[in-house]
Amino acid sequence: MKLNKSSLNQAIYELIDLPDNAAIIDLGCRNAGYLNGIIEQFPNKVIKAIGVDISDKNFGAIPYSAPVELKVMNCQGKLQFDDNSFDLVLTKDLLECITDKANFVSEVNRILKPGGTIICVHADFDSVVYNGQNEELITKVIHAYAVTKQGWMDDLDGWMGRRVHGIFNNSGHFESQISVFSVVETEYKEGKFGYEFSKNIGWLVGESTDWVEGENTGVITKKEYNEFINNLIDADKNGNYLYSKPYYIYKGVKK
Repeated sequence: MKLNKSSLNQAIYELIDLPDNAAIIDLGCRNAGYLNGIIEQFPNKVIKAIGVDISDKNFGAIPYSAPVELKVMNCQGKLQFDDNSFDLVLTKDLLECITDKANFVSEVNRILKPGGTIICVHADFDSVVYNGQNEELITKVIHAYAVTKQGWMDDLDGWMGRRVHGIFNNSGHFESQISVFSVVETEYKEGKFGYEFSKNIGWLVGESTDWVEGENTGVITKKEYNEFINNLIDADKNGNYLYSKPYYIYKGVKK
């Protein structure tokens, strides 16, 4: 399902300033979406665009062409790129999965050119908001999703959004700034962030999603999940539905 991410994307692109003949990389890219978007935003400036992910599962999800190149690589440990290779490093919703975050920051610093930029975007999953009648249940379900590690993840932190600035800033490698963009919706329907996110939560009770095979985790029951969904449907019918998800956008310029 294609989601309308234009507003979030624009908030990210507005923080980017590329030189001519720029080399860019997206760590944890899933597909070529952000690379394509940056090239479109900065026509004739990008000569090298690398996307890296732990699997090629999503590499064919959207069309892409030169200068975009997608590579399978685990972002744990040493990144297989030369020092001072990139003008821009972008990463979204990856950092919580990295076990040695200090090493990851150091590696980002290593592959960035002097004066290059890191843009690290991360949701704060334990701050997701749904409005509905059963406050206790909705709170329980969101927290369960935020703190339950999926099988492919090496690490997990539902508070990573609020931690991003400190992790990069405390390294001393970057001039840092942080902003937040909240996706806010008042309709619960297919194609919306809130609808799709609620379906992704279903993996906790064994429902497979685009992201992961379903597991019966035991953190919530199937009955609780179904009641959670019904709360959202009812809130939408009654005109009370609201979904909000904050994305923290860190920008660091290499000193």
